Amino acid sequence: MIPSGIDVAGMVKRIREDILHIDIPIQHALQNINLYLFLGEYPALIDTGPYHPLLEGIIVEALRFAGIEGLAFIYLTHSHIDHSGMAARMRRMTGAKVATHRYERPRVEHVDERLREEYACYSSMSARMGFPEEIASQIFNLASVWISLSEPCPVDIRLGGGERVRAGDHELEVVHTPGHTAGHVCYYLAREGLLFSGDHLMRTITPNPELYCPPWRGNMTGLTQFLDSLRLLEDYDVRHAYPGHGRAVHKVQKRIEMNLVHHERRLAKTREAVDKGCRTVWEVALRLFPQVRNKPPDVDHFLALKEALGHLLILEEQGAVQRGNEGELWVFTTT
Repeated sequence: MIPSGIDVAGMVKRIREDILHIDIPIQHALQNINLYLFLGEYPALIDTGPYHPLLEGIIVEALRFAGIEGLAFIYLTHSHIDHSGMAARMRRMTGAKVATHRYERPRVEHVDERLREEYACYSSMSARMGFPEEIASQIFNLASVWISLSEPCPVDIRLGGGERVRAGDHELEVVHTPGHTAGHVCYYLAREGLLFSGDHLMRTITPNPELYCPPWRGNMTGLTQFLDSLRLLEDYDVRHAYPGHGRAVHKVQKRIEMNLVHHERRLAKTREAVDKGCRTVWEVALRLFPQVRNKPPDVDHFLALKEALGHLLILEEQGAVQRGNEGELWVFTTT
């Protein structure tokens, strides 16, 4: 996962004297994984990355480089494997208590069982969305790959949003920002105007919304929640955001505005796609993301499908499109 020849010392960068950024390059389109280490009375780590022996070694060396032998807390932004997969291993090694939002707890504590259930559910929904069986079967059989990058991890502290938690010598506010997952949280250091934003706010990409399978609290996708969570951040005095991937965001309010405008434009393009004859979720996805059309099946096809579904369901709620059925297939038309 990690290219050889990288000096661990070169991967540890200072945000503040007592807040370190562990910047881990990966051979993936996301390019890197960002972890954040707080030094002081209560040493703490935000996110852990996925489980991999080489990655484990890099994190251990980074802690040693920082003069840390143990951790008081591990704070997870959300339960996706690339953020939480190493949590169990780091908990055992450092004595840390693991904290995550209560909605993320089942996936963190029972990752094997939950991922298999979720991927089986995704597979069962494929026909309704017009997702080709040959693509769906190859993608949804990858559950075991993701499971291999994680271990079930006990959750010691269940968060709900609004708490203030200790990290090093600082106090962080837990900000519940659902959408990318139901229990995604950001950690806000008000005194410095710093937001550790996980996958909620990134510099160059917009997060993919969760597909809730089965639907969760009346939501089939997290897109509406994600947009509401973006607007929530407009009320915070955030000067710098430090995401789970990519570089820091320094023009935070501008980035929030750009994300909201981006989705408004995508809603318009989604309606246009239906108006021009794209009737299924998959047909709309190909119209919005033509780059996946001729690619071998991979996770990008599923991401495109989720994005299209999220926008179609918002348009349906607004009354701009309507959903019908042809057998088990969902078909959309403009109103």
